[in-house]
Amino acid sequence: MARLNIQSERVQELISDKVIPLLLAAGSIASLTKTLNDALRNAGAAGTLHPNRLHALLSNDIARGLNEATIDLAEQAASFALAGDNTIPDRATKALQDLQAEAQRLHLFAGAAPEELTQRLGIPPAVAYRLLHGQSLATDSAQPLIGKATDELTERRQEPPDWSYQDIAVLRCVEAFSRRPSGRAGLILPTGAGKTRTALRIVLTMLNKAADAKAPTYWVTHRRNLREQAHRELQKLVSDGHEQLPADRLLELANRIKFVMVGDLTPLLEGAAVKPALIVVDEAHHAAAPSYQPVFANPWAAPVLLLTATPNRGDQLPIGIDEIAFTITYRELAERRAVLTPTFLDFPVDDFDWSSVAVADLADYVIDRTSTEFTKTLVLAPRVDRVEEFYQALVERLPEDHPLEVEDIGYVHGAGNSLGIGNEDFLARFASKPRAVLISAQLLLEGFDDPGINTVVLTYPSTSIIRLMQAAGRCVRYAPGKRHAYVVQARNDSIAYHFDQRWLYQEIDDFLRPQLQDVEYGSLGELRERVTKLLQIHNVDPAAGARVLNRLATVTPGETCRLFLYGLPFFGTEEEFATEARWGALLESSESSVLLRSIFNSFCAIGADLSDPSDFLLRDGAAHGVNKDLAPGSRWLEMMGLLTASYFAKREVHGPSAIESPGSRPYRANGATTWLKYITCSFRPAVPPALAEFLRDCHNATQIEAEYLDGPTRYAAAVKVPLPLGGAEAFLLNELSQAELDAATTALRGQLADAEPREQFSVLAGFIAGSNHRSLPNRLLSRAEFLLTAPDRAVRILKLNDTTHHETKEVDHA
Repeated sequence: MARLNIQSERVQELISDKVIPLLLAAGSIASLTKTLNDALRNAGAAGTLHPNRLHALLSNDIARGLNEATIDLAEQAASFALAGDNTIPDRATKALQDLQAEAQRLHLFAGAAPEELTQRLGIPPAVAYRLLHGQSLATDSAQPLIGKATDELTERRQEPPDWSYQDIAVLRCVEAFSRRPSGRAGLILPTGAGKTRTALRIVLTMLNKAADAKAPTYWVTHRRNLREQAHRELQKLVSDGHEQLPADRLLELANRIKFVMVGDLTPLLEGAAVKPALIVVDEAHHAAAPSYQPVFANPWAAPVLLLTATPNRGDQLPIGIDEIAFTITYRELAERRAVLTPTFLDFPVDDFDWSSVAVADLADYVIDRTSTEFTKTLVLAPRVDRVEEFYQALVERLPEDHPLEVEDIGYVHGAGNSLGIGNEDFLARFASKPRAVLISAQLLLEGFDDPGINTVVLTYPSTSIIRLMQAAGRCVRYAPGKRHAYVVQARNDSIAYHFDQRWLYQEIDDFLRPQLQDVEYGSLGELRERVTKLLQIHNVDPAAGARVLNRLATVTPGETCRLFLYGLPFFGTEEEFATEARWGALLESSESSVLLRSIFNSFCAIGADLSDPSDFLLRDGAAHGVNKDLAPGSRWLEMMGLLTASYFAKREVHGPSAIESPGSRPYRANGATTWLKYITCSFRPAVPPALAEFLRDCHNATQIEAEYLDGPTRYAAAVKVPLPLGGAEAFLLNELSQAELDAATTALRGQLADAEPREQFSVLAGFIAGSNHRSLPNRLLSRAEFLLTAPDRAVRILKLNDTTHHETKEVDHA
């Protein structure tokens, strides 16, 4: 049978005219394969197409070929599919438009290379090539996104993470032990944040400060792999060096750290000659177990650092934290580039029993995606037998020409692994592979660190975003060059609670499942109107509502603020709840955000199970200036209302049972609480279309739009100048500034015209240095060379007092 190169005219026509439109309409290779095979079966035709053949067809690899029979079958199936569904062209066009918009956004500000865009968009190379080069697709809507691809387009250098939060964590924990020499301080760092290294730095600081030069620190854990991981991290820390400790002192302190199993701690403490400087409990959410009692009952009354990513246990038993010294959210970690923000993908299931058909479907899905964007995948299963079942399905369904080999798929659980070697050696081999699939049970959720993993597949329901992210944390860890992370969740909302991805961008704890709502506003006046309406429909007391609106006056144009609504006692029927229930309200602005989030999150971290939270608020509120004050409208009473509602929310969502009350609340199992609502008010400008289009490539478009909407009639023109790597920076000018810009550019043009070409850079530098145009921003004036010619001015200056104001009036009138 003859083989056809995929660059041949016949194959290229098949790809452009049929396969790519079908792929765009289907959404993935797996769905495309099903569409084509269904079309063959419906037409009574023989033969089956496999995903690996379609991957090869769309690889854009000039060295690859397919046999003629495969091409014949693909042409036949594609023709049947297109003839049988007349909605495909429209769906493909819509998908292509979305793809173009996303590619434009990704490319806009840094000149990203086509290869990077291909990876980030998750599209086959053949689609990317046509899209980026503007070649025709059957949808006739492709336009070149970045012009001709050239060797000058290089990948943007990835900025390194900002690890300074670890310095803050060390300082806060040491300060906590200074206040409470025998205290139990909690260090809560999500998976991927570097909690082991941070804790070791705290240990070294405490040892360095200890009065007794022989005082040890005991690092306590319940698993050997956790002990070995901590020891390896200490060796790495010593090797890297410490800014404030010389090498010999660092080594001496490191030798005083003893890594012990929890069962071995009692004889060490009883036989110790000196008081320990510190006891560290690793993975401290296990500390409610009886085996950890020697830690808290130690005869030396030594301070205890409880280290965890998940302070809330599923059984709600306390883990012994007196004070949370430091915690941080995934949102801030992502903003600091310490972790990646994952893309959440759903895999719908009828139930979580995993029939043989469901297992096969999941295997096909994983195999399909591991040929493209899932480079290194961890599949987490609920039981040992399920681990091996998933493994067997993946091995059996792996096609011959897939990028992975059978040896790249493995499983590991407490009883062994697919290679029949020690689990530590197995994991080391897996970590060395650049691409692989590993199936495991809960074994890997603690103490396993492979930054190369970029995908986690969860096959069981999760009950908290914290626990979800503990698992997902295996793929979000920072690694040089790593761009994407994916979390695939088996999903059935009727059986288990499914978290909105928006929780990743919230700063508040999800433990009590507050209802999340989003409100958009285009001006401060509109924001006030929307908040006023929310207060009214939630029957907020007028005095409390007035306080919220007064605080709203401090919000600046473009700022995000949040309304925290907390439930009050309700005595009506379930049907009356939506209209009759009364709520309290707090406004979270930039001024109060740290206060509200810190107190609320700390209350959640200790279980939110205090019916009278006054003692808690006395302790934790003082640090934020919240002191006991029973005057009406005081911050103290507001926070007491929020925390009391939080207590009821805990009972409603987690039990042990809801509080009995005369009324009925419409709580549904696996849903959000009826006691708390967290409403995010985000600025979404409604600017004139001409200005919005003008600002489309400007990095500060949101700021400029906010300034414009705050007083449209004040501005005469918008100006933008190019940034060094792509995109632009914009400025708004009033009439005086616009006149000065015209005068400045006219003068500069004249000086440059009179100068010899070799002198023009000197003339430009001298003009900028000697300019006295005080109403013009220096950042604009320093780029005035890009506003000198008529064509440049036509695309970089927009007059506002003609078209845009007129457009605004028309939009407002409509």
